[in-house]
Amino acid sequence: MCGIVGTIDKALTQEIVNLIHHRGPDSNGLVSLSCASRQVNFGHTRLAIQDLSEAGAQPMLTSCGNYAIIFNGEVYNHLDLRKKLKGVDWKGHSDTETLLHHLAVNGIKGTADFNGIFAFSFFDLKHAKVYLARDPYGVKPLYYSQHGKGWSWSSEIKTLRAIDTFNDINEDALYQFLKLRYVPAPQTIWQGISKLEPGHYLTIDLENLNYEKAFYSYKPNTEYNILEEDALICYDELLHQAVERQMLSDVPISMLLSGGVDSALLCQMAQKLTGERLTTFTAGFDIDTDANELEEAKASAKYLGTKHHEVILKQDDFFANFEKFVGIVEEPNGSSSIFPIYFLSQAIADAGFKVALTGQGVDEPWNGYGRYNVQNIIDKVPRGMVAPLKMFKNMSLGDKLRRGLNAVLEEDRITRFIESYSLYDDSMINALCGAAFSEKNYANLHHLIEKRYELYDLDDMSAVKAMSSLDLRMNLSDDLLLYTDKISMYHALELRVPFLDTELTEFVECLPDRMKLDMFNNKILHKKLSQKYLPDEIIYRKKKGFYTPQNEWFKSERSYQLQEEMSANGTLFGSMFDDTYIASLFEAHRTGKVNYEKQLYLLTVLHYWFKGQTEETANVLKNDLFE
Repeated sequence: MCGIVGTIDKALTQEIVNLIHHRGPDSNGLVSLSCASRQVNFGHTRLAIQDLSEAGAQPMLTSCGNYAIIFNGEVYNHLDLRKKLKGVDWKGHSDTETLLHHLAVNGIKGTADFNGIFAFSFFDLKHAKVYLARDPYGVKPLYYSQHGKGWSWSSEIKTLRAIDTFNDINEDALYQFLKLRYVPAPQTIWQGISKLEPGHYLTIDLENLNYEKAFYSYKPNTEYNILEEDALICYDELLHQAVERQMLSDVPISMLLSGGVDSALLCQMAQKLTGERLTTFTAGFDIDTDANELEEAKASAKYLGTKHHEVILKQDDFFANFEKFVGIVEEPNGSSSIFPIYFLSQAIADAGFKVALTGQGVDEPWNGYGRYNVQNIIDKVPRGMVAPLKMFKNMSLGDKLRRGLNAVLEEDRITRFIESYSLYDDSMINALCGAAFSEKNYANLHHLIEKRYELYDLDDMSAVKAMSSLDLRMNLSDDLLLYTDKISMYHALELRVPFLDTELTEFVECLPDRMKLDMFNNKILHKKLSQKYLPDEIIYRKKKGFYTPQNEWFKSERSYQLQEEMSANGTLFGSMFDDTYIASLFEAHRTGKVNYEKQLYLLTVLHYWFKGQTEETANVLKNDLFE
């Protein structure tokens, strides 16, 4: 794992490269190359995982000087690819060197051969082309901008804002955040900065600086005709291969262990394959809450025989560090899991590890969330039976029930998808931001998702399969994986996701829905495989997820201070959002009338994000936004 930054016809200094030093503190490099009357700059900060010698240093060029690369991530099948490359005088054993020569021989279309997590820029001087590419599920972020007379791209937004001035908020992105709790690619919160979509590469022609984007990954529009017993055998084999590939490292590997089945299964397989005890880490809280998994994780660690460590989190840590968390992630993100991930990453790095495994990436392809059961039911219920439910629409319902009801009432699949996620529905957004805000921006969000449906050929798939395929390439990449990358790499820690191995995930996506869920159960075949390796008390524990006890904390005395800060005169946040409506959300939550913990968390994120902006940005926002 590393940090990359590059420019075309824009100055790139060592000071700018150093802004992402935390991503790669082991070494850094900066080269400038001329081609087609353009100046191309490649900057890199290195976290050395494979080939710790100088042979793995970047930016890396071929000996002929015709090709160059800067690469962030890991390609786990690179040794297999290396065997197919003949006549190469290898300098070391890094995956970066394999990628460079594979692309030199096969061109950018060779990206489809990579099984891993990556974002890279490849420079073909012979054909005067610069390429940007991102892995199929967007595990590693990649931002870019065509600004003025040149280009820039990077692993993080801060470097692009140091190269050029970006002060205008993307209004679409703010609306999408309130709806989805994250900003989906290609949008970012900043006007003029984009995220490359998962499974895409972008080609920049140095002759004219024009660009094209292409989708190189597979389309999840196939369903296997396979018996369950055969599917179970295949899944077992592919998961073993994925874990074995991702244990490839020249430094020790640790693991995040929750109280659930996914990380326990992963840990069991990793230990059996290596014959070594893993060091595991779990985060928990100093209060009695449903979010606490300390005891369950401890029981799993005891069964697995790991060297286990606990990180205890407190409410004061949550609020004291909130602004810092928001700054690290760079864009507003509504997942409270940022909090435990931060302190877990810190503890793992302090213990001397550069790499950790995580069980992320199971729930999307295996239909592990309750919303998939709702979609499954909707597909089977005649529309005539839905109409009477409209009488409940304007009632004060709990968050999940409100979203579920709003989704059920919609016939259009894309609208139904949006409503399933809408932490703030349009009536709430209008109360918060003004009556015209939703009307202006909803159509753009609908169009964005409609284009994804077209790209992945989802129209003829079941509602469940379509939702999970979008989740895998949008919700997961631009929400969970994005903040995980930013937080872990802030601590120079590489988090690997074996369940998102490309071969494995493609197989799982193509399994029939009935092997994943029914009306009430989820991850059916996944749990059946787990029975081969784990006891039932681990497999069938109640799912808790990686949450923070924000329900309790937003009822505490600290919440009154937070509400007062949000409503303060003269602040950017206070000038933009209706303080009376915010007060009503706090009051309803504290009295137990409606659980608004997720909505209040989103507001808290925005409060601290706006607080962290410069005076110049604030002036632009006050003049332009919500008018």
